[in-house]
Amino acid sequence: MKRDCEPKPADRKPPTASLWLGAGVFFAVLAVYVLSNPGRIDLIDGQVRYEVTMNWLTMGRPVILDFRIPRSMGGTHRGRFTYSFYGAGASVAAMPLVFIGTFYDDPPGEVTRFLFSLTTSIFGAAAAALLCLFYVQLGIGVRKALMWTSVAAFATLMWPASESTFDNGQHACLVLIAVFLGFLSSRRKSPLFAALGGLAAGLLFTYQEYFALIIPVLALSTLDSRRWQVRGGRSGIRVLLHPIGLLLRLDFRGAIREFKSPCGLSADEVIAFHDACRRCGLFLLLSLVGVLLALDFNYARFGSLFDSAKVHYREHGGPPRFGNPIAGLLTLLVSPGKGILLYSPSIVLGLAGIRRLWRREPQIALTIAAASMVLLLFLSNIAFAGGDWCWGPRYLTPLVPLWALAFPFARFKSPSGRKMRIAIVGAGLIVQCLSVSVENQRYFFERALPDLFWASDPWFYLNHSALAARPREMLSLIKGPPPEATLFNTNSNPPTYTTLGPLPSIPRSQAPVWMRHYRVFYVPRPWPLWMRGIAPDQRGINLGAWLAGTLGLALLGFALLKNSWASAAAPIPADEVSPCEAPQGRPAEN
Repeated sequence: MKRDCEPKPADRKPPTASLWLGAGVFFAVLAVYVLSNPGRIDLIDGQVRYEVTMNWLTMGRPVILDFRIPRSMGGTHRGRFTYSFYGAGASVAAMPLVFIGTFYDDPPGEVTRFLFSLTTSIFGAAAAALLCLFYVQLGIGVRKALMWTSVAAFATLMWPASESTFDNGQHACLVLIAVFLGFLSSRRKSPLFAALGGLAAGLLFTYQEYFALIIPVLALSTLDSRRWQVRGGRSGIRVLLHPIGLLLRLDFRGAIREFKSPCGLSADEVIAFHDACRRCGLFLLLSLVGVLLALDFNYARFGSLFDSAKVHYREHGGPPRFGNPIAGLLTLLVSPGKGILLYSPSIVLGLAGIRRLWRREPQIALTIAAASMVLLLFLSNIAFAGGDWCWGPRYLTPLVPLWALAFPFARFKSPSGRKMRIAIVGAGLIVQCLSVSVENQRYFFERALPDLFWASDPWFYLNHSALAARPREMLSLIKGPPPEATLFNTNSNPPTYTTLGPLPSIPRSQAPVWMRHYRVFYVPRPWPLWMRGIAPDQRGINLGAWLAGTLGLALLGFALLKNSWASAAAPIPADEVSPCEAPQGRPAEN
C-alpha cells in the first residue's frame, strides 16, 4: 500500500507558531505600506467613500453632503438626500479608523482623512500574512514562504493597490481569505471553514456586484479531489465537471445520477465526493449573506432592492458601459499603458508555476485559472477596463495574490533559471517603487486629457504609457516644485483632501499650466516626505510621533519573524518524524 508522503510542515506546528508567523508578516508589511502611503485621499472615488463613512458615523445616514463631489457619483432618493452609487463594503471597512480620528480631528477632517487613507494598507498587510500561512499549508518551508511573501507584497501590483483609496486591495484580501478558508475546509473536512469562506466571498458583493461572477468559482477551493481520484483515467476534477456539463446541457436527470453515484469511484470515494459537494454548497449558501446585505443597503438608500444608482450614471453624462473587447483584453494583458505583465512582471512566475501547483493542489490551480478567465472576459468587455484615473490595471488586483500562490512552484528549463527569477522579481520591485513615488494624476493632467478620455479612444493604452513616463516624473522631483506652486492642494483644499481637476471655467487644454500652481504634483507621494513642507498647524498628525510609532511596528514585526525563522531552523524531534521523510527528518522544500 502506498503511503501518503506529502510534506505537511504546518500540521506539526503548534497553532501559536502559525499565529506568530502571520503576526510578524502583518506588522512588518504594514509598517512599509504605512510609510509609503500617500497619507491623503488620492482620488475622487476615495473622497466619496470617506464622505459616506464620516456621515454614517456622525449622522447615522450614509449620505453625501460635500458640494464639491459631482452629482454623477450618486443619486437622490429618500428624504432628498444624495447617496453614493458605491456599495457599503469600503465605507464600513474604514469606520474603525475614521471613528478613532474623530476624537483628534484638528484641523477638521485632516486626521480622519489621513486614517481613512490607511484602510487598504491594513487589508494589503493582512493579505500578505494570509499568503505566508497559505504557503506553509501548501508544504512550503517557512523561510521560502517568507521570501515569496516578500515578492508578492513588494514586487507585484499589491503594493500600489494597498496605497490607494481605491478599494481593489480590499477585494484582493477578501478573495484570498475565501480561497484560503475553502482550502482549509477541504484539508480538514470542515464545514465551518467552508461556511466562513462563503461569508468572506459574499462580502465581495457588498463592494461590487460583478463579483457574483467569480463567487461560484471561488467555491471550487473547497473540493479535495485527491480523495476521489480515479478509475478510467479520470481525475477528481473531471469527476466533478462531468455532471456540471450535463447540467449545462439541461440533462438534469443525468446530472443528478452522476452526482449520486459518480462512475468509477469506490464507496469510500463516493462518500468523500459527496462531502466535498456539501462543503461547496455550504460555501455558496453562506455567500448569499453578502448579497442580502447589499440588496438591503440598496433598499435603505433608494427604495429598491436592485437600484444602486449605477443604472442612472449615463443620465449624468456618463459614457457607455461596454466597449471593444479586443482592445480591452489587450489593454489589460500586454499594453504598455495598463498591461498586467508590465505593471506586475512577477506574474510571469505564477504562470510558470501553475502547472506544478496543479499537480500538488488541482482545486486551487483550477480556482486561479477559472477566476482569471471569468474576470478577464468580463472586464475586457467594459469601456473602462483600465479603471482610470489610476496606476496600472487595478481591476485585476484581486487575481494577484491568487497567482502569487504559484510563485514557489515556478521552474525554468534554462540553466540560468535562477537568474531569470531574480531578474523578474527585480523588475517587479523597480516598477512598484516607481508606482508609489509620484502623484498618479500628474500624468493625466500633463497631457490635458478629458475626464472620460478612455471612452473615446479604447486603444489609448496601446500607444501611451504612464509607466514609461514615470522615470522622468521621478527625476523632476529633484528640482522641486515650480516657483508658481504657492499652494499645496488644488482649489485651496486642505492637504489630505482629494486632488481635483481644473474648474469648469478653465479649458482642459490649460491643465498643464494650471497644475504648475500646486505642489502636490511635484513632491514625493509618501506622507513622511511631503508633509514636512506643510505648516505644523495644518498637519493632522504629529509627524515625529507617527514615524516613531511606525518604526516600532516594523521592529515588532521583524522580532516576530526572527523568532519564526529560528523555529524553522530548529531540528524536528525524532518522535515527530514521519517514516516517509528523509533521514535528516525535514521534508524537502520547494
